[in-house]
Amino acid sequence: MVVLTRNGKEESHVLRLYFVDAPETTAVIKTDKERVRAQSRYFGLTEITMALEFGRQAKDRVKVLLGGPFTVHTAFANALGRSKKPRIYGFVTLADGSDLAAKLVAEGLARAHGQSRTRPDGTKADEYKEQLVDLEVSAALDRRGVWAKSDAEKIRELRAKEREEAAELDAAFEHGLFAPFGEGNLLNINSATMEELQELKGIGPKLAEAIIDGRPYAKVTEITRVKGIGKGTLAAMREFLTVE
Repeated sequence: MVVLTRNGKEESHVLRLYFVDAPETTAVIKTDKERVRAQSRYFGLTEITMALEFGRQAKDRVKVLLGGPFTVHTAFANALGRSKKPRIYGFVTLADGSDLAAKLVAEGLARAHGQSRTRPDGTKADEYKEQLVDLEVSAALDRRGVWAKSDAEKIRELRAKEREEAAELDAAFEHGLFAPFGEGNLLNINSATMEELQELKGIGPKLAEAIIDGRPYAKVTEITRVKGIGKGTLAAMREFLTVE
């Protein structure tokens, strides 16, 4: 959690890094367990619980890296999630000028995976994602961090299984939503950011931009004014959206 000053007032936020995904530290509810399974398969771990062990290592490492001065860069884009405190996406620059996300990937404690955005130094999202993938490959070849326990013989099989199950979920939610929205956590289409809108199933950058350009909406059904969003898509998303 970080404490930031905005408009002269201090605010507490849970910060989620752009570009990277570190292993979970706990798995209590079903969605946590599914994430741990996906992470273990990605890293080629034959025992799912290994992911939790490396998640705790990543947590401890972050505490060390943030022991000195650091800078947070954020546009206050909502990162969603179950935390009762606001969760926002951001970048963290360490005292030596390095990027926290890149450091974790290079040390084999996170994967290049997740929401992206142009960096504060102007580096385009796609370019930086490629840089992180290169760091990930280097960490895997050197067997650093979680990659030390990766099973090279099984990683293709494990990843294929994950893609297969993900495809099944996509098919099941073909005309709807598979994102962390629900009762008490509705998405306001009049104020949602580009990142938040893209959490909706089937909404990419172009549609998200079109939704923003079409504002304001007096009621949720008016989102069908946006080319590419029909009645079927709206029906599947309706319960997750609000204009208030």
